[in-house]
Amino acid sequence: MMSARLSSSVFEYALSRQLRSARQLAETQPNVFSSGIDVLDEAFADTVRAGQIIEWGIPRGRNGRRIPLLFLREQALPAVWVYGDPELHIYAPAWASFGIDLQKLFYIRSEQPVQQLRPLFVDDSFKIIVLDAPRKLSRGDIAFISQQARYNRQLVFIIRHYFLSAGRGTAQAAMRVNCWQNAQGDYQLHFIKGKQISALSLQPEVVLHDEH
Repeated sequence: MMSARLSSSVFEYALSRQLRSARQLAETQPNVFSSGIDVLDEAFADTVRAGQIIEWGIPRGRNGRRIPLLFLREQALPAVWVYGDPELHIYAPAWASFGIDLQKLFYIRSEQPVQQLRPLFVDDSFKIIVLDAPRKLSRGDIAFISQQARYNRQLVFIIRHYFLSAGRGTAQAAMRVNCWQNAQGDYQLHFIKGKQISALSLQPEVVLHDEH
């Protein structure tokens, strides 16, 4: 079953537990986040770090979410996954089989995350925030998210349901990358911003090596 669905559940969890304390979280939280795959970490260098926004172009039905999920699996930090697409259905057992700790990952549906879930960005309880296909995210919203991510040392993933391009995306993102699984089953990454190389290919057994 899912860890949480309603915003009140997320807020109550953050307020009652406070996830130990901001100081304890800071001591255990890495500055640079790892995927657990050396070649992928080398490609991202030190870009996936606290205080940064990473933007992903992941069209529907292409299995690209497995790549950002690697960072959540490896860190096992308190994280919240906010999804705005009503057609997106998260099957938590499949994520658990991928190695995701469901005790530390919360799900919530919101099309306007900044307006509806502002405490998520003001409070530092969640160290990884994923905004999956937000329908309403203005430039002002992104500026606020960027500011709060730096202040709270949070890593923010913004997932778009389309391929990014040089002229289409979030300017504040430290890295912008398209990600999908091709017909042969290999995972393809095409870097738009933040990396010298332009592309990377990962065989499925590399991505799924810890799946059970």
